[in-house]
Amino acid sequence: MKKNFRGWTTVFGFTFSQSTKKAAFKVVTIFVSLLIIGGFILGNLLSAKPSKELEPSPIETVFVLDNSGLEATDYQSFLTMMGNSQYMHIEFENLANTSAEDAVKVASSNSPKSIVVRVDKEGTDYIFKALIPETSDISENEADNLLSQMISAFNSNKLLQSGLTMDQLTTALKPVTVTTSDIGENSSEAVKFIKMFAPMIFGFILYFMLLIYGQDVSKSVSTEKTSKLIENLLTSAHPYALITGKVLAITSLAILQFVIWIGSVFLGLYGGNAIAHKIYPEYQNTFITIINYLRDNIGESAMSLPAIILAIIVFVLGFLFYCVLAGVAGSLVSKPEDAASAQGIFVFPIVISFLVCYLAPLTGNEGVLNVARYVPFTAPFSVPVDLITGAISLGEGVISLVLLFVFSLLVIMLSARIYKGMILYNGQNVNLKLLVNIIKADQ
Repeated sequence: MKKNFRGWTTVFGFTFSQSTKKAAFKVVTIFVSLLIIGGFILGNLLSAKPSKELEPSPIETVFVLDNSGLEATDYQSFLTMMGNSQYMHIEFENLANTSAEDAVKVASSNSPKSIVVRVDKEGTDYIFKALIPETSDISENEADNLLSQMISAFNSNKLLQSGLTMDQLTTALKPVTVTTSDIGENSSEAVKFIKMFAPMIFGFILYFMLLIYGQDVSKSVSTEKTSKLIENLLTSAHPYALITGKVLAITSLAILQFVIWIGSVFLGLYGGNAIAHKIYPEYQNTFITIINYLRDNIGESAMSLPAIILAIIVFVLGFLFYCVLAGVAGSLVSKPEDAASAQGIFVFPIVISFLVCYLAPLTGNEGVLNVARYVPFTAPFSVPVDLITGAISLGEGVISLVLLFVFSLLVIMLSARIYKGMILYNGQNVNLKLLVNIIKADQ
């Protein structure tokens, strides 16, 4: 068995070297990196630029007809307390024993920037109406915006009249947050954040990496097999070595390119933050704040160094497994025009596995996840995140890793058998009977 893999390093080196020398690879890698860095720098600068303060409302005076039967609300004090700079300049005047028509006349004679607000009680409800004189410069939209602020102040005043102190009112108006956790479960906000967003982010990253690079693997494996070069290749290297070298080369190339782009993300993120901070000293990027928070709280979470290292290994091996599966798809190609149809062999499992590992946590189906962690197709999508968040132990992660490695090795051997066997049937249509005969044949 060992001699069958002899020479894979030569195939690996040649394929990797030829791929990195291509102008397309260099242009795409550099262009995307510059685009990422520039995008993050620009995003930081745009985010750092102070937003324009909202212009003060054009309304200067409000005449209030309060028919609610409650003690009059000091709207000016409430709006000042809420710190809404748009309305803090407005003067409120209460009109008693005045009809709506007379109140409108008073507002009209006062200034074109005056309106009347009438408060009526209908049953258990309180109705706010804005009356705008014909000579007023105030629009209905501007009046409606003010009414929403006055209603908040009115509701707060009702609570105060029930006997609550200002401190009690502040407490009563605070939003209520409800959380649940199992006994013994780590309730750190950092862990909750990771458990919420990590599976989604990780799943999408692996999903798109496989769709993009898997086709390159399949194409690389099938190119020589459908040409006249295959006979020369098989005389110098065993199919096991040929498949292993090609798959590992493209996989390494993909991971290298991905690492460069991830590095560009952090370079653009932190570089852009530094530039923006020099221009606007008060600015601090939200993403960097979150990263720093997670880093400062990492000791409280399950993100131990061994777990992170093992998660990275599982991620790389999982990516390799699917690339090997792409190699199987390439091995099945007997005619160049069949290359596109063979892509479904590895694309279909990717889509299904991604959906299973993405939807199972949302539906709370832990039984599916417990099985998915040990199935080679779904393990790459679930195990790395589970290790980082502490959902599974290191021992369980190692078991999943071993199963993934063994299965990847078996798929490499299967791909090599098909690769070599299909040479004899080049140009013929592939069917299940033909594949069984090829696999059973003495290699």
